[in-house]
Amino acid sequence: MMKSGSYDATLSNWIVCELADGRRFLAGKVSGDRKGRFREGGYITTSLVVSPIKAIADGEIIETLNSHYLLTQRNKADDAIFAKLDAWLAQQPSPPTLFDVLAARDSDLLAAFVLRGFRAAAAEAAWRSKKAD
Repeated sequence: MMKSGSYDATLSNWIVCELADGRRFLAGKVSGDRKGRFREGGYITTSLVVSPIKAIADGEIIETLNSHYLLTQRNKADDAIFAKLDAWLAQQPSPPTLFDVLAARDSDLLAAFVLRGFRAAAAEAAWRSKKAD
């Protein structure tokens, strides 16, 4: 359900990017930028999210350090393999290594483990790059 209120742009096909320290920002396709900062249909990363994690959902207006975004059409492509990975991780006595994941002989677990690691590294790199600008 969409909340009423003011927002600066719409963000679709979005994902949450979490930094190592727990802070979050979003990446997605921007449209209707009322401040004229972004190319229509371009992919962006937002500034840090100020809204509570529970507020980050389709149809919600979330606040970042610099803007308010209406969130639509969350990218759900990887939900199933991440759910499988999370269930497997919950059963592990300690944080697994890549070798533990390989020993499980499950290509979905491996794909999710590698993708999550890649996204975390990409999020850190994107954030450092933004700070350097």
